[in-house]
Amino acid sequence: MLGRFGWKAGMPTIRSQSAAAFAGDIGISTPLVNLPHGDCTERQSECLAMPTGEQARLGVSEAPDPVLDLVTFYSQTLGVPLRRDVGDAAVLRGKAAFYGAGCASCHNPKFVTSRDATNPALRFQLIWPYADFLLHDMGPGLADHRPEGQADGYEWRTPPLWGIGLTQTVSGHTFFLHDGRARSLTEAILWHGGEAQAARDAFANMDAATRKDMIAFPESL
Repeated sequence: MLGRFGWKAGMPTIRSQSAAAFAGDIGISTPLVNLPHGDCTERQSECLAMPTGEQARLGVSEAPDPVLDLVTFYSQTLGVPLRRDVGDAAVLRGKAAFYGAGCASCHNPKFVTSRDATNPALRFQLIWPYADFLLHDMGPGLADHRPEGQADGYEWRTPPLWGIGLTQTVSGHTFFLHDGRARSLTEAILWHGGEAQAARDAFANMDAATRKDMIAFPESL
C-alpha cells in the first residue's frame, strides 16, 4: 500500500500509524506492533529486563483489542474544524496569491474519498485538505538526512493545511514544520526549498500587503 500518514508518508493506514505511535512514542505494545519494551534494542539488556504493562488476563500486548480499533476509529472520524472568514476580502485576495504562487500544485485543495472506504460514513465525500499526500524534495534547508521507508533525507509528505489556522487555539503555540523550527506561517513558507523553491520565492517577492493577505488565507482554513 502507498504511505499516506506520518511526516514522510511511512504509514499506509491510520491503524498502522496509531500502532507505531503507541510503540515508538509511549512504549505501549499493541497486537499490530507487539513491542512491550518500546524501542529497546537487543543490546540494552537492562531495558529489556524491566517490567512491562502486559497482563495475562487481557492477552498478549499492553493495549489488546479493542483498544487499537477504538483509537483508530476515533482518529478516522475526527471532524475538521469549520472554516472561518470565507468571504473576507483579505482571505479572498490571499487565496488568489496562494494559487498564483503555485502553492496549490502540492497543497492540492480537494479530493473525493474512495467509494470503498471501510467506514461507510467516509465514502465518496468531498474533502478540502489542501495536500496531495505525496513526497517532495524540500531542499537542504529542511533535510534531516534520515530516510524512512522509500523517502530519503530530503523528502517530506505534503501536510494538510485544513485546521492550521487554529493551531494557536488548539495547541497554544504557532510552531510549524516537522521540528517546530518555524515560529509562524511566514517562517514556514520561507523554509520551503527544493521542489517548493519557486513558490517560496514568489511569496518572498510579494509586497508586504500581499504577503499579509496570503497568510490570512491558510489562517482561515
